[in-house]
Formats: sequence, structure tokens, C-alpha cells
Amino acid sequence: MKILYDYRIFDDQIFGGISNSFVQLISHLPADVDYEIAVAESNNVHLRNSGLMDIPPLLDPPEHFILHRKKSLKYQRSLYKRFSRIFPSKTSLGRNMLCSINALKCGDFDVFHPTYFYDYFLPYLNGKPFVLTVHDMVAERYFRRNDFQVVKKRKLVEQAAHIITVSRHTKDDLMDMLHVPEERITVIYHGAPKPIVCDDEAPLVEGPYLLFVGHRISYKNFRPMVRSLVPVLQRHPGLRLVCTGHPFRPDEEKFLQSLGITDRIIQMRPDDHGLANLYQHAVCFLFPSLYEGFGIPILEAWQANCPVLLNTASCFPEVAGDAAVFFHLNDTTDDLEDVVEDFFTWTPEKRQQLIARQQQRLTCYDWQASANQLADVYRKVAEEHRCK
Repeated sequence: MKILYDYRIFDDQIFGGISNSFVQLISHLPADVDYEIAVAESNNVHLRNSGLMDIPPLLDPPEHFILHRKKSLKYQRSLYKRFSRIFPSKTSLGRNMLCSINALKCGDFDVFHPTYFYDYFLPYLNGKPFVLTVHDMVAERYFRRNDFQVVKKRKLVEQAAHIITVSRHTKDDLMDMLHVPEERITVIYHGAPKPIVCDDEAPLVEGPYLLFVGHRISYKNFRPMVRSLVPVLQRHPGLRLVCTGHPFRPDEEKFLQSLGITDRIIQMRPDDHGLANLYQHAVCFLFPSLYEGFGIPILEAWQANCPVLLNTASCFPEVAGDAAVFFHLNDTTDDLEDVVEDFFTWTPEKRQQLIARQQQRLTCYDWQASANQLADVYRKVAEEHRCK
């Protein structure tokens, strides 16, 4: 059995959770599952460092057309058509798309697995089945109904032979919002990242700090979290909040200034090694998001023995079980301040008990087990296609 993967996510991301998850799953596929990744060139660090294939770097990156959510669907379609017309040229976009299309036309595969929600491949399947991964339903919940991802995802979900989700919560959303029958969906969790050891290194940030990781857009719940933490920061003069990700925008800086805590916030953009250092030395990791498909930072924090405090929302209770401290932070309830203050009173023994539960829970997330599940889905889809 042979699986064909396309280039799309490896053009869209230089690094990121989705492209890394595909690389990890492909790397751990059982020996009886052959694969081809239809990529001519790429700068994606996960793919280039994986050893899965020897590919040249993308030397002339095309104008990126990850289509902006603020643009109208009409504009997005016109942009997509414009790039579709020029893809046979010598642009990198053309080389990778041509590589995928040529592999599809060749037909030397049993199941196709697109890596994102672009539908260019549909005319070239020639009756072959495809499996689709839905990582979350963020776009449907928080962005415009005519968002490019929303429109294309719905189209591909309707035509996919089978759908993978990364949590039961996302599966339930898919069933509820797009009315997908349960038998067409399989939940396959992410695996744990490889641990990065920083034991002998000095902390990047001196003194006690709370850690927030990632984007700060609406559903990430960053501003409500900061408001709740203001009294905590005031009661603990040496405590700071470390935020990773993009530098603060002017409106975010104004927001922090209005709360009078600018000098208590540290913004950093560390590499993977630096992030592991931040996890390892943090008082705790805070994840206040209202919605996630899975929540990879939970596993990253667990790997570094960092206590995890999670919002009681989305897939977090499913993923973390009893291996986290939960708070409520939403439109009606906010007990984050009380939960953090209570956590500060914990004895070293109680803190160690939480870390032990986290380490035990971490063993539930294994890329080899996930890849074996995925292979079972491929086998089922291929067999059903042969029997038609």
C-alpha cells in the first residue's frame, strides 16, 4: 500500500504544528506502508531535518498566498486563479504544484492525503480516495463564514473517504457543525515531542515567572488572562509574566500600559531550545485559550516538568485528564486569580505529585501508536475502494 502526500503545508509553513505532525506521522509509519511526499523543494525545517527525503531549499519563495481572513472570498478566489494560471512557470509555487499534480496523474498510490485544505487536486484523483485531517474548527467558530479555509474545508470534508481529527472535541465539532457521520471520523492524537534537556543551563529569565506561549488573537484569551493576573503581580513584586511569540503590537503595548504592568511583562521569541529552557524554569505554564484542536504546548510543558494550568475549555480536559490544574476564564466565570494564588501555596510534595501525573499522562501520546492508527485508516480506505 502506498500513500501520496502533497506539498501544500510544506509551502505554507517554514515550521509549525501541522507540518511537524505530518512529518512525525510519516516518519513512524509501519514498514508495510510506502509513501511519497510530492515536494520539489521546501524551506520547511521539519521536513528538511526529518531525513524522509533529500530536497533542495526553496530559493525563490513565491508571493505567499495563505489567503488573508480579512479579504473577501471573491478576492481570494481571484488570487487563487491568478496563481493557478502561472503555476507552470518556473516559480517555486509552480514546481511544487506540478510535482503534486504529476504524482496524482501518475496514479502510483492507493490513498491520497492532502496536507491542507486546498482543492486543486480533485480533478486529478481519477477515482482514487483521499483522507483528510481536520486539526480544529477555529475558523468556523471565530472567523468569517466565507473565510477561505471554511469554504474549502467544507468542500473537502464532503468528498473525503475518511476524516482524521486530533481530539474527540474536534470530532464532536465536526459532527455538530458540518454534520459528518461519526463512522467517517477517526480520532488520532498527536505524539509527544522529543525532550530537550536544559538541566545544566542557566535560566533565560532570572527570578520567578509565569509562562504564556503562542499567539494572542481573540480566542487565545490573552487579555482576559492578563487582567486576571494583575492582582497576582501586584501581590508578588518579584513575579513576572513571560510571553513568547511575535512582538507586542502598539495596541497591546497600550493595553499593558493601561494596566500599569508593562515592567512586569517580558516578551521573547525563543527557538525550540530556548522555549524548553523557559518551560523548565517557569513557576507554571498558563494556557487560557477558549479553543484548541489539541494543545501541543501542554505536552511541551510536560516534557520539561513544568506545572500546567489550563482553562476548563475545549479539548483541555480530554487531553490533560488529571495531569493539570484547571481554572475557569470565560465570559461568565473567572477564577484564574484564585487558582494561581492557591497554586503558590502548594508544598514541594504536592507540586511533585502533579509533575508525576503529568509524566504518566505524557506516555499516552506516542507518535508510533498514532502512526499505526493512521495506517489502519489507510488500509481500511484502500480496501473499501478495492471492493467498490
